[in-house]
Amino acid sequence: MNPKADVLIVTVTPIESRSVIKAFKEATGNAPKMEHIKDRTYHNLGSINGASIYMAISQMGAGGVGGSQETVRKGIEALNPAAVIMVGIAFGVNPTKQRIGDILVSHQLRPYELQRYGKDEIILRGDKPPASAWLYNLLQSIALYWDESNGRVKPGVILTGEKLVDNVDYRDQLVSLEKEAIGGEMEGAGLYVACHDYKKDWILVKAICDWADGEKDNPHKDEHQEIAAHNAASFVVFALQQVQITQNAPQPEADKPKETPLTKPEEKPSFHTLLAQGRTGQVIEQLLALTALDKYLNNEVILLSSRYAAYQRKLNNGTVSSSSLSIDLNRINQALIAIIDKLPPNLAAAANKVYNINHIDNANFS
Repeated sequence: MNPKADVLIVTVTPIESRSVIKAFKEATGNAPKMEHIKDRTYHNLGSINGASIYMAISQMGAGGVGGSQETVRKGIEALNPAAVIMVGIAFGVNPTKQRIGDILVSHQLRPYELQRYGKDEIILRGDKPPASAWLYNLLQSIALYWDESNGRVKPGVILTGEKLVDNVDYRDQLVSLEKEAIGGEMEGAGLYVACHDYKKDWILVKAICDWADGEKDNPHKDEHQEIAAHNAASFVVFALQQVQITQNAPQPEADKPKETPLTKPEEKPSFHTLLAQGRTGQVIEQLLALTALDKYLNNEVILLSSRYAAYQRKLNNGTVSSSSLSIDLNRINQALIAIIDKLPPNLAAAANKVYNINHIDNANFS
């Protein structure tokens, strides 16, 4: 794909979209231009610091033909950006410590739709995908120079799911399941999956407009949404003005892609996708199929297989807290990711021959 954009901004609501258009128009001095590519319309927001910026508008939620996953996927195919940034509004979880307009930056996302309902407790399944490390580090650093009168920047874990949360009891239940959560929204999971599949860097920047407490329709709703959308859009513009994000921007030596091509470039991303879907057992089974090819890999995977079996026993017995189980699973998944990312090309290519990941019977795994 020939790059057409350096950065793709993704919004959902009209207030988010108008705020982005206004912020970029003020920064570039140029009015945006609509461009129709295939079956989608994109907004050329101009250039900042040498980077070409486009905006795509998603429907609410991650799924469906117009949801964020399809919107981002089609945007990547049409524009081939270096990075995708989702910008907009979110709910906060702690009105005593947070403020309307605080800018939430995703260190990690916490999808909450995949759950295990036990007899006495609910356990979130799956992992917490991290945003692109260099984008997160960039925004975290730039926040030091940001005028916080336009919104305090708060990095952390952001809840994401298909539900429009407007019930304080349900909000508090979600926070009890993910105690590190600083807020929530509806489109982040789609952003992550689409970018992961295409190996694109991503991050989510959304500001607090309400508290998901049953008061979304209060008299200040529009005002609070406009403040939040403005703060998030302005912070992203400020960030782009400080550092060049382009297809040709210099990469740190450690971040440069390996020169050796894989036989099938889809092999390694599929492992990460399975982990994000909560299918840790399936990944372990896949890696165990390769153990005959590499003794070092064999020892590592067998150890993790034993740890995962112990995790499953705790999960089935229901005798350990959900937070403790979540920590156990997260550590196992992080160790698996470290193994996957170190797979040499010959093993990655052999994976498909030894154990075809696209034809696994999912019923055999938790």
